[in-house]
Amino acid sequence: MKKKIIIITILLVLCCTICISFAKENPNIKNVQASSEKLLKKGMKYSKAKQYTKALKMYEKAVSINQTDKTYYMLASAYSELKDHDNAIKYYTKAIELNPKMVNAYLGRAKDCGDKGDYKCSLENFEALKKMFPEKPYFYWATSLYKSNTKNLIGAMKDIDKAISMINEPNATYYAQKAWIYFYENDSDNCFKYLRKALEINPDDGYALGLFMYAAYNNKDYEEVIKTAEKLINCDESSKYNHALYSTYAKALYKKGYKEKALQNIDYALELEPKNKKYQQYKEKMLSNDFSDK
Repeated sequence: MKKKIIIITILLVLCCTICISFAKENPNIKNVQASSEKLLKKGMKYSKAKQYTKALKMYEKAVSINQTDKTYYMLASAYSELKDHDNAIKYYTKAIELNPKMVNAYLGRAKDCGDKGDYKCSLENFEALKKMFPEKPYFYWATSLYKSNTKNLIGAMKDIDKAISMINEPNATYYAQKAWIYFYENDSDNCFKYLRKALEINPDDGYALGLFMYAAYNNKDYEEVIKTAEKLINCDESSKYNHALYSTYAKALYKKGYKEKALQNIDYALELEPKNKKYQQYKEKMLSNDFSDK
């Protein structure tokens, strides 16, 4: 018994010695954490004021002294706001590597992948989230969206039907997604059937209105496109940041002969997404009176 007590005592002394030694060798750990938190708070103030370049510098400094999921995530978010999708994806990935359950990092990476047209990457992120939260219908809607964008229409329909079956009340956004799958299948009747159903549920649903606008453009109903786009811009705050909306609006305006207004809106689409080559081509063709969106 005495031997056991002696052994335990020795082990405790050794542990204390190691901890004290570690603290002496790493006196700046707490200071580093405090400094990085201060930098993050400064960065968040700049982000709130939409001064993203200044915010980026604060987050870069935070990462340089403390590489955590949080510092990488904030750095990624600043790159995202500055439309630097590649760097945003890079640092969201680093955040996920440190914290595989960081939901916001998956959402951020999915968004930036989608903004650069890499829908397969967006789908992979939402598939990961769907596995984490199989009870959440939103993630089935999201995987359906990106499966339809990658032309996996059978999988897309399966996922949206699953999402619809999981909700207690009709959801305009989910029915709009079902309509969008029919759009890809060139089934115009069912496409507009479910879009109208979505808009009956919620006449101001931004997603449903957006898809209705794109379907109308595909049908060359440019007056409906203009009408729907203007409603979206007026009723949906997030539409102010939707470059695809302004591009489609600009194209419809041009088709109806409103060249000056069309150029204003394609300029705004380019302001939101400066590296989009298609939008640059649209503008050049509008200026030369040789516009074609093919």
